[in-house]
Amino acid sequence: MSPRRPRLAASLALLAGLWTAPALQAQERALRPMHIHKVPALGLEIWTEYQPEWSTELVHQGKKPLFIVQSPPLSYPPAAMSYASFPGMQVRPDELKAVATSVLRRAARNYRVPAQQRRHLEPTPARYGELNGYEGRFSGSAHGEAVDVQVFIGQKPGKWPVMMQIYTLPGKLPHLSEQIRRAWTHVRYLDTARR
Repeated sequence: MSPRRPRLAASLALLAGLWTAPALQAQERALRPMHIHKVPALGLEIWTEYQPEWSTELVHQGKKPLFIVQSPPLSYPPAAMSYASFPGMQVRPDELKAVATSVLRRAARNYRVPAQQRRHLEPTPARYGELNGYEGRFSGSAHGEAVDVQVFIGQKPGKWPVMMQIYTLPGKLPHLSEQIRRAWTHVRYLDTARR
C-alpha cells in the first residue's frame, strides 16, 4: 500500500466530517433568550423576543384587552403580533373550525380585504404548543400599507379560545417563521386564570 493512500483516506474522512458538521448544526435550533410575560388580563403567559427586544403593550379595544408585540425599530422585516383570549367562552372541538373561519374572515375585513376574497378564505388545521386550532393567511392593508397577515385561533381542551395574529410586509411572513414558532408555541394558560 502506498504511503499516500492512508493520508488520502484520512483527508477524505476529515473533509466529509467538516462537510456534515454544519449540516447537522443547521438542523438543531439555537436556544435564544426570551421575555416571559404573565398577562392576567388575558389569562395567558406570552413569550417575546429578547435580543433584539420586541416592545409590548396591553391595550383595550372597548372592554376587550389585547396584548400587542412589535419588532424593534430598524429591524427587517418589521412586524406586529397581537394576542386576544376569550375567558368564559366554551367552544367544542367540532365547532372550532366554524369559529376560526368566522374570525379569519372578520380579521380580513379589518385589513380591508374585498368581500369576494374574504368569502373564499378557509382556515387549515394548525398546532402551536398546547393550542390546537386553525390558521389562515391573506394579504391586506394596515395603516395604508400593503401587508401579509397570519391569523390563528385555537385552544387547549377544557380551556377558552386564544387568537394570535401577525402582520408584516408582503412576502415576508416566511422570514418570521422562527419568531412565530418561538412566540406562539410557548403560549400557556395561567394557572390562576378562570376556567
